[in-house]
Amino acid sequence: MVSKRFLGKGDKILIVDDFLAVGNALKGLIELVNQSGAELAGCGTVIEKGYQHGGDKLREKGIKVESLAIVEEMNHETGEIKFR
Repeated sequence: MVSKRFLGKGDKILIVDDFLAVGNALKGLIELVNQSGAELAGCGTVIEKGYQHGGDKLREKGIKVESLAIVEEMNHETGEIKFR
């Protein structure tokens, strides 16, 4: 929840989050931005779990998403992590 006095028309919003998995947190924040009439500049995340495709689905909708690291695959047996 965000008070209308903090978010409204004419505002440009950049959403920043720590992890992006399936994208539910970002979808909720994007909906708040849309309801307020503000303009979404894009979304930034520190780590994106690419294998859960949340970022891909947001990008398909035309939303700009930038991540510092995208984990494409994790092997729990060997501990190996593959990045996109």
